[in-house]
Amino acid sequence: MSQDQPFADPSSLGLWGFALTTIVLSLHNAGLISTAGLTLAYAFFWGGAAQVFAGWMDFKRGNMLGGTAFSTYGLFWIGLAMAFVLSSWDPSVFSMSGAELGAWFVLWGVLTLIYAVGAYMAKARVLTSVLALLTLTFWVLGAAFFSGSAAITRAGGWIGVITGLDALYLGAALLINWVARGQALPT
Repeated sequence: MSQDQPFADPSSLGLWGFALTTIVLSLHNAGLISTAGLTLAYAFFWGGAAQVFAGWMDFKRGNMLGGTAFSTYGLFWIGLAMAFVLSSWDPSVFSMSGAELGAWFVLWGVLTLIYAVGAYMAKARVLTSVLALLTLTFWVLGAAFFSGSAAITRAGGWIGVITGLDALYLGAALLINWVARGQALPT
């Protein structure tokens, strides 16, 4: 590493924190598994803190798109996990309505679409697909929260699983390409 780049590329760390947390919660939304404390803990630390850490490293490296996106989604996971913890602790004080969740998820979809356009302009093909799928995931889940439809929630869960797998692949491709010191896998 040079003096100008004090950190290695943190993208695999951030992508995997996003990918695994998204896959597990999406498996729940798809109706395939139940979730409990383990998923919340991972949302705080793997999906949340690892991505915030990766984002700050990207900022230090001068990567505004990576720094902003990883930090944003890390804080998304921390906030969502905290909301579920507070709601289960005292639902009379910390309740979450379907409309409130729906509004947040639609807005997260809008923000994610902005990131997808940025990734497309940067010619980051796989990242563009991850962000486009994530936009769709947020909007479908937003519709599910607004409507209360279990079928739409399951559909959003399946799209989320595909989104997470796409991010898992991208993290692997970036790491393998770095180790190979060349383009072994498409990114």
